[in-house]
Amino acid sequence: MNKASIVEQTYGKLQIYVQPKEKVQPMGFMHRLRSRQLYRELVKYAKDDQLMNASVYQTHHGYSMHGKISSHHVELANEEVTMCVEMIDEKEKLEEFCIKHADLLKGKMIVFKPVEFWQIK
Repeated sequence: MNKASIVEQTYGKLQIYVQPKEKVQPMGFMHRLRSRQLYRELVKYAKDDQLMNASVYQTHHGYSMHGKISSHHVELANEEVTMCVEMIDEKEKLEEFCIKHADLLKGKMIVFKPVEFWQIK
């Protein structure tokens, strides 16, 4: 007989929509030597801020913030297609993340959803 149980906790999911071509402004000489794509920096900052989870999803077809419709093609890179940076943690920590990184997030489509986190015990 299986005695496993599910322990539920309420967290939040933050979805930030960006384009792959979006870059972070260089902060010094060393940062100018490498490309700093916004979606990669957001994941790095999420890790630095000790958020529970951060992932990036590539979309294949769509638009964001009333922009034009773009498509992803296997043979051609398209830096216009929207990407989703998804983060999961407590709502308060996600709010703090947004406030701390407000300069990077202004003008971006940001969606928050409450989610249940399940642990199998």
